[in-house]
Amino acid sequence: MLLFIIEIMIMILAVLLGLRTAGALGCGIFAIVAQLIMIFGFQIPPGSAPVTAVLIILSIGIAGGTLQATGGIDYLVYIASKIIERFPKSIIFIAPMIVFVFVFGIGTANIALSLEPIIAKTAQKANIQPKKALTASVLTANLALLCSPAASATAYIISVLAGYDISMGKYLSIVLPTAMMSMLLLSVFCTFVGKNNPIPSQKLVELPEETLPSEFSKNVKFGVLAFLICVLGILTFGIFPHLMPSFNVNGKTVNVEMTDIVQFFMYLSAAINLLLSKINTSDILTSHISQSAFGALFAVLGPGWLGATIFNAPNNLKILKNDIGQAISSVPWLVIVLVSVVAMIVISQTATASIMVPIVMSLGIPPIYFVAMVQTLNVNFVIPAQPTLLFAVELDETGRTRPTSFIIPGFFVIITSVVIGFTLKLLLGY
Repeated sequence: MLLFIIEIMIMILAVLLGLRTAGALGCGIFAIVAQLIMIFGFQIPPGSAPVTAVLIILSIGIAGGTLQATGGIDYLVYIASKIIERFPKSIIFIAPMIVFVFVFGIGTANIALSLEPIIAKTAQKANIQPKKALTASVLTANLALLCSPAASATAYIISVLAGYDISMGKYLSIVLPTAMMSMLLLSVFCTFVGKNNPIPSQKLVELPEETLPSEFSKNVKFGVLAFLICVLGILTFGIFPHLMPSFNVNGKTVNVEMTDIVQFFMYLSAAINLLLSKINTSDILTSHISQSAFGALFAVLGPGWLGATIFNAPNNLKILKNDIGQAISSVPWLVIVLVSVVAMIVISQTATASIMVPIVMSLGIPPIYFVAMVQTLNVNFVIPAQPTLLFAVELDETGRTRPTSFIIPGFFVIITSVVIGFTLKLLLGY
């Protein structure tokens, strides 16, 4: 047991040192270095690398990066800004809804960075505390991320759960309505909890009226439509797996895997955008979405590979099932606390998932149990390091949005999502 604890501590230290040194990329690199320590120092046989998850994230990065390079993301942000500005008095509800739709469709919470100045400006014009709308929007972006078929964290989780007969449709049947209901309750919470004193005129900040182009070519619009149709295609096959092609190979029926479908449609959207718009390939690789995806790729590869090595080692697997597994079986909610604590430290949903999903599965926890509590991966607001959180603090020049402003609403929405998730699990008979 002591040796097992030491191995886990080395894993956590490697991940934290990597995140501190070079973000998600460093997380992956240092975790792979820790892999050497496990193999040569502790004489543990190497586990299987999460190749499928890495390939999915790569396809998502290329598709999203291509859309961004063509101007498609700017077009979507332009549309969102018009909707947000049209309903200023309902900003605490409208802004999170728009953020949810866009994060769900695009697969990155960082799209909220482009919307936050618009949200802050609109709230100020309506004499509503920017803190309330910004807090609800930032936390909602995280909720939506774990529902999106185009998000790296979701892609990794679904790729692992596929081995436990949890389809994308089954996953979304719990996670999507849970996130949407939690979002609405969060907006209600932010509306009524906390003071809503009028904003002194001297505290108002003048943000640029025009931060995005207002005209977009037809090709850009068609490219956005193609991307969204491809995401819809992924959802369709995920919800209705019987629609996927099957083949007879040497007398055996071979079905196309859902993990392959994700990659096919992502690359299809990239190909359509490349045909519609002339862009430099360097613009794709240097786009913010591609860079984030490449970081997420390493955040899954390193910790996921290291975790497979540690937790699948014969002696460690025995400890997990016989000792820790029995304790967790007696008090199942300890898993919720465990995942939340790791998420609080690691911050990245993808990195946390790559560490915790193999552990939870090794403990014998029913996969559907993890689906119901998946939003605990979003306990990343205690240590203020998220770009969307920090940018919201910087934008609110009234000074009322602080790094600690997200803690109480954050725990409210996480607890709410867990309660709703398990309620839906029971109602659906899973």
